[in-house]
Amino acid sequence: MKKSREFNNILDECLERLLTKGETIEQCLQDFPEQADELEPLLQMALATKKAITIQPHPEFRAEARYQFLSALQRREEKRSRPFFGLRPRWAPVVAIVLALLLAGGGTVAAAGGSMPDEPLYRVKLATEQVQLILTPSALGKAEFYARLADRRVFEIAYMASRNKPEQIEQTAHRLDDYLAKIASLTSTQEVTRDVLMAPAVEEAPLMPKRAEGARIEVNRRARLRATIMHYAVNHPERLRAVLETAPESVRSAILQAIAISTRGYEKALESLD
Repeated sequence: MKKSREFNNILDECLERLLTKGETIEQCLQDFPEQADELEPLLQMALATKKAITIQPHPEFRAEARYQFLSALQRREEKRSRPFFGLRPRWAPVVAIVLALLLAGGGTVAAAGGSMPDEPLYRVKLATEQVQLILTPSALGKAEFYARLADRRVFEIAYMASRNKPEQIEQTAHRLDDYLAKIASLTSTQEVTRDVLMAPAVEEAPLMPKRAEGARIEVNRRARLRATIMHYAVNHPERLRAVLETAPESVRSAILQAIAISTRGYEKALESLD
């Protein structure tokens, strides 16, 4: 397990150097000769994809390709127990980056960013969020991202109330419930929690300054996340109650359900962060 984590860290570093800093595959392989045989095909795949998105295919082809990738991504979310696209686990980070690069190749993702649950591009928005989650390596990082998604869903619930769309409110509230449950799970079961909270301070462990510094950073991130969750735990139910005051009768039941989900979910998330 430790060897696998070390390889994944090396792969992440090489992908960043290759895709964002403009370094070559050869430069990465020279720095990690022992992993060169495994790294090279993965880096070649990522680099080939980056080059491919600079080509401007026919709009119909591009739309169909994007649809196929989004559909595959959604199927993956429905079948989490299966390997990512049937590939070996070490290929998953590269495939995720391939998806992100392809999705970013046009204006569809940017346009979908502000879409609402009753609009056609909303599915693209949700799929793009899933790509971002896949590319988030740590449990704490995923919890932070789920908190941001929860804020988006509450905004969407309020908007759909103004549009008198109870079905979309219910669906979005279910997503909110899922996100809050995942925050609680990720922050209470993540592998690093025990090591972070029990890690010695620098003055107690002069031979391990990097570990102690990393522990402090993780503790600070956890504290910031808790502060964010505390803010949302007050703000989100209040926002939904304000919507309830002027909402038509047809959506009141769905909003009340969303308020209950928000209140209960944030309580559990805060308990996991104590």
